[in-house]
Amino acid sequence: MQGRLLIDEPLAKYTSWRVGGIADRLYIPYDKADLVAFVKSLPATEPLFWMGLGSNLLIRDGGIRGTVINTKNRLKEMGFTAEGLLYVEAGVPCALVARFCAESGFLGAEFLAGIPGTMGGALKMNAGAFGGETWPIVHQVEMLNRQGQVSFREPPEFKIAYRSVKGLDGEWFLSALLKLEEGDTAASQQKIKALLEQRAKTQPTNQPSCGSVFVNPVGDYAARLIEQAGLKGFTLGGARVSEKHANFIVNTDNASAADIEKLIAIVQRKVNEIHGVLLKTEVCMVGEEKTATVIPAHRYDNPEKFGRVAVLMGGSAAERAVSLRSGAAVYEALKRAGVDAIAIDVTDSPIDALAGVQVERVFNIIHGRGGEDGVLQGVLGVMKIPYTGSGVMASALSMDKLRTKLCWQGYGLVTPRWQLLDSEADIDGCIEKLGFPVIVKPAQEGSSLGMSKAHNRDELVKALQIASEFNCDVYAEQWVAGKEYTVAILNGAALPVIRLETPHSFYDYEAKYYANTTQYHCPCGLDDAQETALQDIAVTASKVVGVTGWARVDVFIDSQGQYQLIEINTVPGMTDHSLVPMAAKQAGLTFDELVWQVLETSLA
Repeated sequence: MQGRLLIDEPLAKYTSWRVGGIADRLYIPYDKADLVAFVKSLPATEPLFWMGLGSNLLIRDGGIRGTVINTKNRLKEMGFTAEGLLYVEAGVPCALVARFCAESGFLGAEFLAGIPGTMGGALKMNAGAFGGETWPIVHQVEMLNRQGQVSFREPPEFKIAYRSVKGLDGEWFLSALLKLEEGDTAASQQKIKALLEQRAKTQPTNQPSCGSVFVNPVGDYAARLIEQAGLKGFTLGGARVSEKHANFIVNTDNASAADIEKLIAIVQRKVNEIHGVLLKTEVCMVGEEKTATVIPAHRYDNPEKFGRVAVLMGGSAAERAVSLRSGAAVYEALKRAGVDAIAIDVTDSPIDALAGVQVERVFNIIHGRGGEDGVLQGVLGVMKIPYTGSGVMASALSMDKLRTKLCWQGYGLVTPRWQLLDSEADIDGCIEKLGFPVIVKPAQEGSSLGMSKAHNRDELVKALQIASEFNCDVYAEQWVAGKEYTVAILNGAALPVIRLETPHSFYDYEAKYYANTTQYHCPCGLDDAQETALQDIAVTASKVVGVTGWARVDVFIDSQGQYQLIEINTVPGMTDHSLVPMAAKQAGLTFDELVWQVLETSLA
């Protein structure tokens, strides 16, 4: 064989979406004859998958078992026969076919300039663009079967429909003869130029995508239905419905195949709910899903590896009482696990609290200012004492709700609209921008402290006064009508989602820590796809602001089904009312095992 055989080859770089897992084997043939010989040499039981430019293709994160054959620029022969038919092999890009025909003075293939794939893919799915389709210009095709035998077939031997071609199972396209008409070269080239300009103007050609994701319903356009459903710009993980063309899903930089597939399902469900139309996918989805990460329960082996651990609790912020309760619970769990732990109530400076105390690391359980805002993290960094949770920058950023929202919005994640309130002079502008109701928040405070819901101007003025008592930025946020969820993050993985219900006007300080009327639903009531999508959004939201170790992300799903990010907590509560222990329990972790795993984040 003259081709290249690659073992355990990552497939993302071979796809236009730039996602995909690993192929057991990837074969890149030297030419058509080499490919035929390779297929003949394979065991009859070897699974085979063919790909060209990797457009219109979603390879799942678990990759493809068996052998993948890549024909891009390998089956690359093209030329006119004596009979005036165009011979073109399956690996030739469609755009190249269009240009070659135009330069040769043949008409009818201009539409191929708008198809981001190879001729093999165009033949397989009757690809089309700008009113043209592949199979009306096909005279004959050359096929290769699983036994390595080559045959020639005519169009009537296939069942050809809109974006669909059905032939014999276990056969693949090697080449085609296309029938075209002679014409004006300049006119053909001008048509291609106009089509490409239209494509650049209407499609996100500068971002990784697969082309159109959904088949247009009869008499309508998938893009129109998606846009009317309010999904333009909707983002899940690193995948986004393009703002330029709603029938395109783009990889914004770090999407997984799972992000894209889940977003496809969300679009289908939403469009069906609103328009009563179930969109069919044009994209081919293949491969295996990536095995989910399972957070193992811990046996408390070698607690000596931590050395002496200081559990810092209390602090001087408004959340002091809750921190003391969390700290006591954490301290007892560490002692039960055999860790050499000491409890330290920090009433003023953490430097003074640690003076004369020899410790190897810190379990930080100080909520709010002074413990969750980067101050303590900076002190411990200077003292060269490892600690649990996020670093200085992520802690400071996450504590500031406004700047966190700006980061999320810049990344394309959805968060409710807001208005900064420096003084009562901003009230009227806020009402004009957000309307009512709104919720007013101190931007650098936690545990819902200082928050008030306002239904009218008088309540808004009073809410501003209450929030201003906390001596930090104050903002009003558009009220989200929907259900409230929270997602705990542990070592980069999301724990089971919790849905919150409270008879209070919102999930305030009292509802969080003291009320017995607050209801916590875990399982949360979402279906598997929705819960996974919500977990993925939460993980992405935490990564955007640099969170490490553990955290908790609060999210609403509004009445339109949109995921709305609210805030993130980098030192979540660990009391008997706290949410992270509830989620951990649902995942099979006891409270002591959870505390152990959080402490292990200090080892990084």
